[in-house]
Amino acid sequence: MNHLFKLLSGYIRLRLTGRSPERFFNLCGASGLEIWDASFERGSYLFSMKIRDFLACRPFVRKAGVRVRIQEKRGLPFFLHRSRARAAWGAGFAAFFLCLYAMSFFVWDIGYEGNVRYTEDVLSHFLEETGIVSGIRKSEVSCEALEEALRARFEGITWVSARLSGTRLYIHIKENEVPLSFPEQSHTPCDLRASSDGVITSVVVRSGLPMVKAGDTVTAGQLLVTGCIPITDDSGSVAEARYVHADADVKAVCARSEAEEIPVWHMVKPETGRRRKGLCVVLGNGKNGAHFVWLFPNIWKTDWKTVTSYRKARIFGDFYLPVHVGFIDSAEISPHEEKYTQEQLLALADAYKNRLTENLMEKGVHIIENNVKILVNGSVCRFEAELLTEEAIAVEADPAMDE
Repeated sequence: MNHLFKLLSGYIRLRLTGRSPERFFNLCGASGLEIWDASFERGSYLFSMKIRDFLACRPFVRKAGVRVRIQEKRGLPFFLHRSRARAAWGAGFAAFFLCLYAMSFFVWDIGYEGNVRYTEDVLSHFLEETGIVSGIRKSEVSCEALEEALRARFEGITWVSARLSGTRLYIHIKENEVPLSFPEQSHTPCDLRASSDGVITSVVVRSGLPMVKAGDTVTAGQLLVTGCIPITDDSGSVAEARYVHADADVKAVCARSEAEEIPVWHMVKPETGRRRKGLCVVLGNGKNGAHFVWLFPNIWKTDWKTVTSYRKARIFGDFYLPVHVGFIDSAEISPHEEKYTQEQLLALADAYKNRLTENLMEKGVHIIENNVKILVNGSVCRFEAELLTEEAIAVEADPAMDE
């Protein structure tokens, strides 16, 4: 700390020669003049003194018969004196830190953590509705009010924490992993009928009377479970019928046919190997900001594929700036139409088969067999899939439709 004060006030490095250097040092010490970093070098002494002490030691130089020469000037006063011709540079340096200080009063970035069900786009859109956007003054952001608004708007959020750090607004949320509500069970009378042809593999009835059993072959529209419950008297005769909401799990093996068509000729865009690198700077908020692009012009008048990866500028920690820096990577391409080869068609057919399987499995359909044929007719290629599946086929129907 003492060294820092010496740099702020300024000091000089001196070389002392003469017949009585000891007397000079004694006179300075007796007068309270500070000397430090003294050393003997090649018949002379090197030491440091403050500026005002150097001016006060001139009578002691004559008394001791020595010579004192300035070797080096150090500290802020000498730096400012040397830089007096660079006033503009100093003003710019001061303006830079003044701008940083001014920007520290605003929010320039919003970060989310813990969100799964609600995407960042959904949350950001809600914040925009409440007036919280990048560039808002931090004094206008109430973290407590924001937390309450998020919990009130999104039922799936059970806990939320909002805090300001640097120029960034952090929003940490926790979502409810248990469904908040369950669908109400309908009590409207209905039957269950088959949605497609198939062979029944299992019937589990919770409400109603089953009309089929495992091993039966059914057709689309056939009655599977009736909601009509007969009520008999003591003699076994049907006295009346009571209608209930039929509920059952009926699974059957079904045959499915799916198809997709694609053109045989397709556009390809291979790279030629020629590339251009560039830089993009966006001042402000995203698309509404000012864009500055530095990229070598397309003097060849050819097609290029350009990818720009943006990064939010920050100085340190959470001190983000209203600046996006984009790194441009542009590759020359040579687009032209090309016909699919047999190997490519086989790969596309396999991809279609996998995509179809994944979509059906997401719906709870079990795939037993999946065969895909490739049919090429002129400029069109058709993929035909023949599937054997086990799936639920019961659908609700009005009991008035009973035969």
